[in-house]
Amino acid sequence: MILVGHAQSRQPPSIVEVGVERLLERAGEAGFTTKVVFISTEDPNLNAGRILVRMSHGGQAVPLRTIPESYEESMKSLPEARRHADDLLVYDNTPNGKGHRLVARFIAGELVKTTHSTPEWVKDVFGPELRSEKKQQEKSTRAR
Repeated sequence: MILVGHAQSRQPPSIVEVGVERLLERAGEAGFTTKVVFISTEDPNLNAGRILVRMSHGGQAVPLRTIPESYEESMKSLPEARRHADDLLVYDNTPNGKGHRLVARFIAGELVKTTHSTPEWVKDVFGPELRSEKKQQEKSTRAR
């Protein structure tokens, strides 16, 4: 990920502060190839529960009230990432303890890989377009 530091604080901004679209545009203008790795779950409450467990084991504290808004903003920024990233990898981390799994990959905005069991949250973000592209992939696979 490319981080652009604040001049005054020398701390990198969050993606939300800069905006995914602008961050990726800046990187492209500077000659970088951009790859976005997006890992999420189906529900912000699941994220909150996992954060509570980590905090109980001494992990970093996170204000729980910020999780739902952060989740929503992340989901809203995902289509922007698709439009502007050279490579977007989308992982589902919903099942606890099983690790994340690649559920979709977009290169230059085009869907190049998806799973047969695409999570509903991914379908909600990309909508009918994801469903229609998946159907096209299935047709081309059958034609071979």
